[in-house]
Amino acid sequence: MDYRLGAYPRNQRLALLAVLIVAVGCTWLTDFGLSFGDHASASSVAAASSLRQSLMVQERQQFGPVPEAFAFDPNTVSREELIRLGLSDKQALSWLKFRGNRQNAFKSPEEIGKLFVLSRDDKARLIPLAYVADTAKKRARPQVQSFAFDPNTVSAQDLERLGLSPKQAVALINYRSKAKYGRAFRKAEDLRRLGTLSDQQKDHLIGLAEIPPEEPEPVVAALQFSFDPNTISADSFQLLGFPAWQAKSLLRYRGDRAITFRRATDLRRVKSLDSALVEAVIPLVRLAPPTSTAPAAAPTTYTYKPKVPPPPPGSVDINTADTSVWKSIPGIGSYRAKRIVRFREVLGGFVSVNQVGETRGLPDSTFQAIMPYLKASPVPRPLVINRATYDELKRHPYINRNLANSIVKNREKFGRFNGPEDLRRLRLITDKNLPTLLPYFSFE
Repeated sequence: MDYRLGAYPRNQRLALLAVLIVAVGCTWLTDFGLSFGDHASASSVAAASSLRQSLMVQERQQFGPVPEAFAFDPNTVSREELIRLGLSDKQALSWLKFRGNRQNAFKSPEEIGKLFVLSRDDKARLIPLAYVADTAKKRARPQVQSFAFDPNTVSAQDLERLGLSPKQAVALINYRSKAKYGRAFRKAEDLRRLGTLSDQQKDHLIGLAEIPPEEPEPVVAALQFSFDPNTISADSFQLLGFPAWQAKSLLRYRGDRAITFRRATDLRRVKSLDSALVEAVIPLVRLAPPTSTAPAAAPTTYTYKPKVPPPPPGSVDINTADTSVWKSIPGIGSYRAKRIVRFREVLGGFVSVNQVGETRGLPDSTFQAIMPYLKASPVPRPLVINRATYDELKRHPYINRNLANSIVKNREKFGRFNGPEDLRRLRLITDKNLPTLLPYFSFE
């Protein structure tokens, strides 16, 4: 029995304190009366003792036995032990009902506070006495091993040694058994298709997986006999193991030619035939020797014969030559001759031979080849800048729309252009493009 005052609930402590006060008061009065002899008698002492005994009996009947204090596991404590700990029968039944059949209903002593049938004093008294034993039986996992394996033949025991659980090992074997065409895993990366494995397990297995190359089964012809692919019929070709549609494909490829296959390996050129079966029948090919003994014709050689002899160097005037003269130059045809003449007409004539190379569609290599045949002459048609309209100016290859508009506006505002110095009034004419434009301007 625990005689500590803190071992009792609050209501019991208050009642016990009241009983003790009454008992002490009665004892003091009795002792006081006996000491001084004022109207004290033996009957009064007996009455006080009987009162004390009756109060103790009432206390036991009202508050029950005094709670005990001992260590206990809330997951395994019995009903009788809970009553010994100071709980009522109703509280003990609620405790057992909350726990039920669970082995770990209380994972820590503090979870006793979940029981609402306990008072705050009960929880404060029982939590320090409680302890939770680790009863979870943890299955010891085998140590993960690392060794090379083939996922197409590995057993469940080896998969568990590699770190997989029994459930994961069975899932891998079931996935492997459902493969319809050949092997389920053709390369190590195919292991990533397994959803039951974690990314860490997949990386571990892929680094150890070794899948041997798949050896194709040898293909053998249905019947073994020699044949000439240039004369064999469709029925005979099917006897070698080829389907009917491939036999017809061979006849279409052969056509009406007398000799289509000159070597046994020429059968590989028929793409519609089964390549494995073709390799099997190539040793059976027997080609008939050619019947013609005539020598092969010599290869025909072609030499370039120009239609018109090229002009002498430096004889083609770039400002007067027409398309026929341009075509007489090696490397210039009708198309390029027309482009050169059209560019010259729009430009107003060539000032130098290098301007011919600015023709669109004329490669620089061709221009370098025809340059020795060309010579320059003065520009035949200069542009009268003081009378030219906006449309006439913008058609010139060296004058864009902005420059043409600037010339017309400046001429209307400041008057005619009397010389090259007046052109410097235009912001778009600089020292860089002025020498290029001057040969095409006339200041009349």
